[in-house]
Amino acid sequence: MYPFGVLLFGSLPFVSDFEFRISDLELRMTQPEPWTVLRLINWTKDYFDKQNVDAPRLSTEVLLAYVLKCQRIQLYTRFDYVPKPEETAAFKELVQRAVKREPIAYLVGQKEFYSLPFKVTHDVLIPRQETELLVGEAVTHLNNIGPLGVVWDCCTGSGCVGVAVASQIKDCTVLATDISPAAVAVATENAKLNKVDDRVRVRVADLLAKPADCADMEAFDVITANPPYILEGDEVAPEVKHEPALALYAGKEGLELIRRVIADAPALLRANGILTMEFGQGQADPVRDLLVSSGEFREPRILRDHQEIERALVVQKK
Repeated sequence: MYPFGVLLFGSLPFVSDFEFRISDLELRMTQPEPWTVLRLINWTKDYFDKQNVDAPRLSTEVLLAYVLKCQRIQLYTRFDYVPKPEETAAFKELVQRAVKREPIAYLVGQKEFYSLPFKVTHDVLIPRQETELLVGEAVTHLNNIGPLGVVWDCCTGSGCVGVAVASQIKDCTVLATDISPAAVAVATENAKLNKVDDRVRVRVADLLAKPADCADMEAFDVITANPPYILEGDEVAPEVKHEPALALYAGKEGLELIRRVIADAPALLRANGILTMEFGQGQADPVRDLLVSSGEFREPRILRDHQEIERALVVQKK
């Protein structure tokens, strides 16, 4: 049984001399080409492309590397390897789940973010490239003000932003909070995985309500926030439906939690400290209006993601 139930044969090359032995042809007809790593990659990439799976080649390689228990780059030195039947069966199952729009990161339990590995479960959002904007702004500000910076990563989820900042700024201290205890458990594991757990405190908290055992963290140089911002009732991509609703939806306007972060952040930031926050597509103007009307901040700078969509902001406290 071949892994996908269908075997496609290419056309035989034209034979122009008698040196091509009939036994070779018979062998080819009776013993089809084996499913090597390269053949699996090429077949699945094309299949994913037809099924509209995001990043078909990358998704294929991530799944196959997971099944073969190797790094993705190592697949390129194993193109001729023929996976064992149990490996092929496991890969086939993952492919079937992927075409049903189950996110690749959930299938393998991990996602790279800011060149770091992060464990992910269905209790946390999958780290996304656009959220790296928050890390970049935090790192730039901390480098400008000198060592010993203090950061609050609000709505931390997997901990990706807070952990990434701590990995880049070796002397900073990070408070990473989330309202979900299950998410906090994942973020705690990721702080340990990336060896920054000595400088990242992970706690349960509702937005910017400071945990009682963190009273010693009196003021912050940076607040990063990736709060829920999808409007209730909005249709989302099939893959997103697998992610936790608690981390996605924020009332009828999508601004309910963003409004609270903007209201509470000034009292927690040092003078000239920054707030950097992600928001939804089309929310740049109302979020800017909230910041300006608070009277607590300088003019915000809007950041565009890799698709040139206004996706985040950075703003300095007066």
